[in-house]
Amino acid sequence: MKKAFVMMTALAFWGIYGCATSPPSVSSADGLDQGDRELKRGIYWYHKGCTDKALDHLQAAHENYCLTDQQTGVARSLISLANLYRQAGNTGNAMLFYDAAISAARRCDDQTVTAQALSNKAAVLINSGELSAAEVLLDEAQLLSREAGPVFATVLNHQAVLLMKEQRYDDAATLLDQAESAATGNSYYAGAAIRFTRGRLMMRTGDYPQALTLFRQAQELDRQAGYARGMADDLEAMADIHEQLGQDEASLDCLDRSIKIHALTDNRK
Repeated sequence: MKKAFVMMTALAFWGIYGCATSPPSVSSADGLDQGDRELKRGIYWYHKGCTDKALDHLQAAHENYCLTDQQTGVARSLISLANLYRQAGNTGNAMLFYDAAISAARRCDDQTVTAQALSNKAAVLINSGELSAAEVLLDEAQLLSREAGPVFATVLNHQAVLLMKEQRYDDAATLLDQAESAATGNSYYAGAAIRFTRGRLMMRTGDYPQALTLFRQAQELDRQAGYARGMADDLEAMADIHEQLGQDEASLDCLDRSIKIHALTDNRK
């Protein structure tokens, strides 16, 4: 018991310490205005699990975009704030911010940002079982984002998740193939999300070895992106597979690593 207490105390300390370090420097020389710089910092801390720091920078970004009347920036900052609330489990606030982001993006006729907000809102609806409402949003997002690369890939990925909920596995696999083709360049987040969804699909169809490979690929992409919570989810999924295969030691190892990451991120402010 004493060892467990010491370990959790150490994890809490390192979680707080991690949020006390500085993000990669972002200066005016990079061509970004103040709102863009604050948004970049906020997203950095969001991926590290540092909720309070992310919130401070994202709010600063939103204020700067409002002061300079940059509606695309306003919409982007609102999406990031919504994502933060969603990650914290506050879906009510998340939906309010997604709705505000959709309105701001429509005002400036930015189809890519509109699609991103619609798709993210649809993901919340899918999780709450509101599949018909999610489908309407994703259909519009797909039309708006066909030329948007990673955003289009994310939309297709969410549509595949919806189809899996409806047990339309072949259709989901087809959409994931299209999403893979759309996720061009260094879109680590989109690539990780697509592999994670495909891994879940392989689990549904009983192909556990292929699912394990996909979750490992997702974890590596999340690691390259610096997305801690993503890695924790990947490890948790791997633990489930090892358990299904009767590999108890490997399952416990993955679960232990996942719990440690969650403990670190949950203790970060």
